[in-house]
Amino acid sequence: MNTMRNRRGFTLIELMIVIGIIAVLVAVLALAVLPWLSKSAENSTRSLLNSVGGMLADEKNVLTLEKFRKDAGQNLSGQIHSDPKKASAQLILFYYAPTKDTWDKSAYFKGQGYNPRVEPKQWAEFTKTDSTAPDLPFLTDGWNNEVYYYYDKAAKIVIVRSWGKDGQPDTDDDLAFDGGSNQVKYWSEMKKAK
Repeated sequence: MNTMRNRRGFTLIELMIVIGIIAVLVAVLALAVLPWLSKSAENSTRSLLNSVGGMLADEKNVLTLEKFRKDAGQNLSGQIHSDPKKASAQLILFYYAPTKDTWDKSAYFKGQGYNPRVEPKQWAEFTKTDSTAPDLPFLTDGWNNEVYYYYDKAAKIVIVRSWGKDGQPDTDDDLAFDGGSNQVKYWSEMKKAK
């Protein structure tokens, strides 16, 4: 008589061991990937700030709300945000990467064939739309915070800023394009240099 049984499937212990091994592998992978993802957002933000900052630094005229209201015309000027920082994020996209629809509605581009300086799809990952301004999206950083710029009159340079990973202003992780050195630096470095 054969006392050996045909064995099928896994025992509970074997299954728990396999689940434990998978859990350890997932934890190790998460520890390896999370810092890389964080650096990826920082690197993409640095690249964006360099690109935008370089274009703004080359401008002869500073982009202002007054200029925008004249250039946008009636269709678009009512969609500009009341917060100057958010409005500057809209101005960047309006002048450098407008969609075809925005181009067509604008008094500034009227009569010109559609030819933005930057193709909107190039900055698609950095573009956020607000329901209050569907035709004037915002330019955002790698962490989905608005990018903003201003002209430092004292230093006579353009500064383009990101609030960094924490999304809070004036903290150590803020990034800024310094129009004086044409480099992206941490905001704390720029403040020390002043």
